[in-house]
Amino acid sequence: MIEKASELLEKFIKAESEKLQGIKMPHMPTLGSAYEEVTKQGIDSEFTIPKYLDLRVVSGFISIGDEMLPQQIDCMLVHGDGRKYGLTEQYIYNVDKVLCIFEVKKTLRKADFVDAIQHLDSIRTKFAEHFEYKLINESYEPDITVAAKEFSKITGKIAPQRYSDIHALSKSNAILFYVLVQESLAPISIIHGYGGYKTEQGLRTAFVDIIEEKIQNEGNGLGIPSIPTLVTSNQFCLIKANGVPFSIIKDKNEWVAICSTRYNPAKMILEIIWSKISIHFDLKMPWDDGLHMDNVQPLLIAEAFEDGDKQGWKYNSLEFKEKHLKREDSNIWEPAIIGEAEISAIHIMLMNSGYLILDDEMEEFLISKHGVAISEVVENLILTRLFMNGDSYIKPINMNTHMLLTDDGKGFVATERDRFDLWCYENEIEPSYTSLILF
Repeated sequence: MIEKASELLEKFIKAESEKLQGIKMPHMPTLGSAYEEVTKQGIDSEFTIPKYLDLRVVSGFISIGDEMLPQQIDCMLVHGDGRKYGLTEQYIYNVDKVLCIFEVKKTLRKADFVDAIQHLDSIRTKFAEHFEYKLINESYEPDITVAAKEFSKITGKIAPQRYSDIHALSKSNAILFYVLVQESLAPISIIHGYGGYKTEQGLRTAFVDIIEEKIQNEGNGLGIPSIPTLVTSNQFCLIKANGVPFSIIKDKNEWVAICSTRYNPAKMILEIIWSKISIHFDLKMPWDDGLHMDNVQPLLIAEAFEDGDKQGWKYNSLEFKEKHLKREDSNIWEPAIIGEAEISAIHIMLMNSGYLILDDEMEEFLISKHGVAISEVVENLILTRLFMNGDSYIKPINMNTHMLLTDDGKGFVATERDRFDLWCYENEIEPSYTSLILF
């Protein structure tokens, strides 16, 4: 379904953009407004967003608390009614009703890139300030469901069960958890450039330069909340892997905060918008994208750090030449592969309410039966990104975890049942699972 919807959106944007290119328009504000309208009408289409949810795309302003922010928004995806600004076609919406904010650029150049980041960052700063105000003055209890799962995927550790449990985390883990909570609750932000950078390397390099120049000029770089959720330019995209919906962990626990793609930005826009809709309304969108996985290339590895009184983010950029970035958009989903010791561990979880107790008795059992230390089993399970470590035990991250054993003794594990079924069909395997369900 998302493939068809993104194809229609891509065709609509392409056709309407070509119409604009055929008209000589020397008045730049009018030209800019025309491209904003293409984005608005494309996103506001029946094939893009479910209209029964009372979603619409408007231009206007955002209010946070009792304050109307001065930044004018090119277009924003909103829920329900807003307040019309006088006789204009501009609307004022409370941030709680805003799902997505767009900055639209006919041609994304570096100066426009910087301006758009600053524009969106000022809104996120106000969002964070109001978030803190509600925590302190209104006994606010944020929904941490999405953030908790992403935290456990990245760190392999048990996430807080309530937001207030953040104080039990180390400072670096608390910074990470705080940001993930904000990322899951704040409106997503998209810089939508119709033209601009001609290569994936060019877009990636410009972004890294912006961060480095900000450090040189201001003494500090961009925090994770300051980075837009998505940036498009021609067919290239930068994507923030914050769990909505992209999630990328490199090697053991290196969080790839930013990655890039080079195919179909319309699909990237829909991936993120549909994920936000799914979270906001707690419903399942009609993805139906089979085993296809977007072929992303990591760009920025982020690590929260503490050094005395200083705390923040350390970034490591992965910079490649354009020839090394060229690739097919042909990644295929597959379940995680596990060994005999991990299979035994999951069977023990099934008999023990979902927990594998990490004690001497379990160590002795795993070594005597499989010749594998308990620390290795724990690490292998954590690396599937489906289990989390509570120091004295290990358990699944998700409510549903499915394990498949093949006739030749191989083990596979996943949480996405629909994709698991399809993968079995494609590999001519009977989809007969052992399912671990937590309540």
